[in-house]
Amino acid sequence: MKFVILAAGEGKRLKPLTNDRPKAMVEVLGKPLVQWQLEALSNLGVPRDEVVVIGGFGYDKLKEFLTGKVQVLYNPYWSAANNVLTVYYALEQLNDDIAIINSDVIAEEAVYALLHPDNEPYAVVDGGVDAAEEEMKVKLEDGKIVLFSKRIDPSESVGEYIGLSYIPRRLRGKMLSIIEGMWNRGELDRWYEDAFNILCETVPMTPVFCTGMLWTEIDTHEDLERAKQIAAQLQKEKVEGDV
Repeated sequence: MKFVILAAGEGKRLKPLTNDRPKAMVEVLGKPLVQWQLEALSNLGVPRDEVVVIGGFGYDKLKEFLTGKVQVLYNPYWSAANNVLTVYYALEQLNDDIAIINSDVIAEEAVYALLHPDNEPYAVVDGGVDAAEEEMKVKLEDGKIVLFSKRIDPSESVGEYIGLSYIPRRLRGKMLSIIEGMWNRGELDRWYEDAFNILCETVPMTPVFCTGMLWTEIDTHEDLERAKQIAAQLQKEKVEGDV
């Protein structure tokens, strides 16, 4: 299984911090976001050769930082679409089971530990939050995910998709075909969750819940302040655990 960190995004809402660097290189307590993720995976015993970071905007800075640590790939499609083509490039390049990790997430190790090989696709969901309008919410039918959308009525949602998911190798061709179809229809302003929605029409995804675990997504400066608080708590717990 490959752990694929999607790090091609620009992070416009974090400007001016992202004027000269990709969102994944924004620092939280002195470390880039991507470094927090790499350390969490390493602490869980994930070998370095199973981690792939896919860049786009600000690729040279990302590549320079990660050289010698993990494999880094350049997504040539990054400026042509939202992150759906970053997932497409990952599927195109990697003939393997793929765990997808959005690079703008900071979380405790237990969250990343939920990513595991499986025959079925799944997505990590926090069922303990009141997802706001702009959050990517999830709807279930018969215990399976049938819809990812920011437009889901909160009363019909079981929680928020946190940006970690899994596509088994057996569905690689199907996902490539789905995204190629979106591409041909000119739907490049969509997100990869829109491709998941098409997949879910025939292959519903399983929710894996991280309710009660520490995590946050970083889109805005306000999110970044919350990430700093979580990172400080994680550092404190690590120090106390090492004593």
